[in-house]
Amino acid sequence: MNEKLRVKLLAFPAADPAFFTRSKKRLSKLFHQDRIQFVNQQPDVLVFLTGGSERVALHSLHGYKFYLIIASSYENSWAAATEVKAWMNQSGIESLLVDENDPQAQAIIDAFYQVRNGLKNLRGKKFGVIGKPSEWLVASTIDPFITQSKLGIEQVDLPWEASIPNEKGLIAPEFTNFFKSKEGLGVEMAGRVYESISNVVRGYDLSAVTVECFPLAQKCNTTACLALSKLGMDGIPAGCEGDICSMVGMMIAKEIVGTIPWMANIANVKGNKLLLAHCTIPADMLSSFTLETHFETGIGVAIKGELRYKEVTIFRVDNNLSRIFIATAKVVPAKHSKDACRTQVTLEIDDKTSRYFFESPLGNHHLVLPNDCTKELWLTAKVLGMEVLPQ
Repeated sequence: MNEKLRVKLLAFPAADPAFFTRSKKRLSKLFHQDRIQFVNQQPDVLVFLTGGSERVALHSLHGYKFYLIIASSYENSWAAATEVKAWMNQSGIESLLVDENDPQAQAIIDAFYQVRNGLKNLRGKKFGVIGKPSEWLVASTIDPFITQSKLGIEQVDLPWEASIPNEKGLIAPEFTNFFKSKEGLGVEMAGRVYESISNVVRGYDLSAVTVECFPLAQKCNTTACLALSKLGMDGIPAGCEGDICSMVGMMIAKEIVGTIPWMANIANVKGNKLLLAHCTIPADMLSSFTLETHFETGIGVAIKGELRYKEVTIFRVDNNLSRIFIATAKVVPAKHSKDACRTQVTLEIDDKTSRYFFESPLGNHHLVLPNDCTKELWLTAKVLGMEVLPQ
């Protein structure tokens, strides 16, 4: 259940109670009343109504919290808000100052409501790592202590054999029905991998899972691509190669934005064109698709599809949860490359984003969300005290 934002109104100590009543009426256009409650203690949002309220505000602050500050042009509100904001910056307390009359103010408050509840919902969740991070992912693991202390997420390590398909087991009808027009031995084995991983998710009460998938190809002559795609459609963030940075990013996106992203390789960057590619995209992100073999191994089954969005958000967290890359991009037509994974998309990016990939990438895999989700992800970064790239 979502918690309401706790809003404290701040005015000079001798302010008349009727002044607060009038202010609440004025602010009704700014807040969804079912998402906030006015409080005197432990606020999430500080609304400066007048000057002379600085000391009152300080009594409400705690160093471990993030605060949304709202100022207006009335009664020296901005004067008080900026003084307190400066004190918070000096004291290492994270905050964001917004003008009450900014056209984006309500959208920012709504995003803050989503972020606060999304991060709360992450706490206590578990994700599984079946196998180990692939040896080539030298920049994509996160110490379990960091994910536990910063996000409240627990990592559960499991042997890669947990994903081995049971060749005599049943396959969920929803899997076979979804892929019914693409029948074949490869799809059947993919369905058995799906069942194996689904059983692990249920058995260990996992909210997400990432799989060291190449041993499956090498030892079982199959892949996890379809299984991970279908798990994403089921609402379970599912990644490959044991990439923990991507796993954590996928969990954040699900809770904050409500969508599970596509985990993709950086296949090429040429000026303002970025090619992303991978074989495990949730199929409901596609307008159409066919099934091919897995790109690197030439075996199993992988998805080759057309992304059904015109604009996307690309993002990725680093291995310390101290930095996050966020950018939007336009989908542009392009020929399919024979030198990259099966599902591909070419994006038009700006100069800052292009420089990021050449100069300061956080790693290979990046996550793709439909449409513009920058406001929610940027605010998530602010709440978590993360540096946002590119700058």
